[in-house]
Amino acid sequence: MARSVPGTPLDSGQARAVAEEIGKDTDTAPDVVEEIYQQELSSLASEAKITQFLGVIATRRVRMMLKKH
Repeated sequence: MARSVPGTPLDSGQARAVAEEIGKDTDTAPDVVEEIYQQELSSLASEAKITQFLGVIATRRVRMMLKKH
């Protein structure tokens, strides 16, 4: 699994809640959502100079990605 980015929901106790919320909205298993989220977050973090909103951006991107399928 990809590395965690400090200050993001996956680094705190909110990771499961975020995955469950997106999972309910998209009919996707929370474990799958969490893995996709972690990958998206790592991808964004690798190029980001400002990391404050990476969790929000990754959440939005994962939600859009899963709603398309």
